[in-house]
Amino acid sequence: MKIEKELIYKELQVIKDSLHIPFPYSDIYKIQEDFIKEINPNDILTADLSAYWANIAGSLGYIERGKSEAIPQGQIDWLQLTFYDIFHQYYFLQESMINYPTFYAEYMNHEKARELLVDYLSYK
Repeated sequence: MKIEKELIYKELQVIKDSLHIPFPYSDIYKIQEDFIKEINPNDILTADLSAYWANIAGSLGYIERGKSEAIPQGQIDWLQLTFYDIFHQYYFLQESMINYPTFYAEYMNHEKARELLVDYLSYK
């Protein structure tokens, strides 16, 4: 079991740099234009994505410093859920996000990291 946890940690180290690339603003602006009727004017997609992705990157930071036990439970709870599980109002994007390649790549990088974090934290 310890070997599997170490392998997950190594995978997280490989993926961590991909979490620190520039935010996909151009694709997000295009999404907001394309789905102007679906997105509520009170919702801010960039802020919601930033918060969600910061939770993933921040959780990885705890693990890198050997402080996984210090990750707040609310943060762990968010890791259990996809972006669309938390932010239901954007559910309509799931089917079409592949049409926005920069956003899609960034989303998938964070999703892979999130899944690895959940696996890593499942080992006690």
